[in-house]
Amino acid sequence: MRCWQPVRDGPLLWDASRSEPWATWVLLACFILHFVAWLIIFSIILIFDYAELMGVKQVYYHCLGMGDPLALKSVRAVRLYSHLRHPVYLEFLLILWAVPCLSLDRLLLATLFTAYMTCGHSLDQQDYLYLRAQLDKKFQVFSREEAAYGDLLARNGPVLSKES
Repeated sequence: MRCWQPVRDGPLLWDASRSEPWATWVLLACFILHFVAWLIIFSIILIFDYAELMGVKQVYYHCLGMGDPLALKSVRAVRLYSHLRHPVYLEFLLILWAVPCLSLDRLLLATLFTAYMTCGHSLDQQDYLYLRAQLDKKFQVFSREEAAYGDLLARNGPVLSKES
């Protein structure tokens, strides 16, 4: 990685930024798609345990001698994790392919990642039902916190700074 140099004069498969009628709209569409994909990625962090997703939790448990964190998960969660290598496949594919300028090296990267993700993805209906149940639980927790804050605000009124 240290010696990597970008290919400046390499062949481009498409470059929408050079043709005038498409320059503005394709760039805007790619920006919106990337923005939505990143929002979905960050929302998935709320559903899944981020520390476990990045491997930090496994190292922490190992250092403290607490065993495998998957042993504390439900059977449905372990089943899901056995089928799913990473929860943001589609968003990464969107980020890789939705670009206004596709060079040959980017095509190689996108093709290899797409092949890797396609081979490792095998979710079924039970996995989707489990993911939906987890999302519903998160929404319930957030709505309870919001309702509790609303009740507190209704009882005490808004906090105003007192100037004497």
